Amino acid sequence: MYTATTNLVAAAQGIDSNVVKGIDTNGENTKYYPRTTKTFITALQLALMVGISFGTFIGLFGGTLLRVLMGGSGSNNSLDPAVFAAALRYVRIRALGMPAAVVIGTAQSACLGMQDVRSPLYVLIAAAVV
Repeated sequence: MYTATTNLVAAAQGIDSNVVKGIDTNGENTKYYPRTTKTFITALQLALMVGISFGTFIGLFGGTLLRVLMGGSGSNNSLDPAVFAAALRYVRIRALGMPAAVVIGTAQSACLGMQDVRSPLYVLIAAAVV
């Protein structure tokens, strides 16, 4: 999804680079990027839907997925209940952050498609501070 976002935003910006300049409210010439903006917004909306879907799926079926991954399904049920409970709690907490992670990754990919490498850096710094 991230690679597609980078490519689509870069292509939209290439098309928008030929847009005629307009006049903004201050009377100065500015360039408008309607296709780039629309592509960016659509990518963020899709990312939010995918993140919510993944987060919900992992939140609901996390126990089943963990049993399969940890080898506790079938007749070989040698999982320690305390370990399984802690792992399930961790997976469900991580699932809550899935929408934000997908949106942030998509926004970073879109910024890279617009050849803006500083904005993702500022977002990462702000996230690290918080």
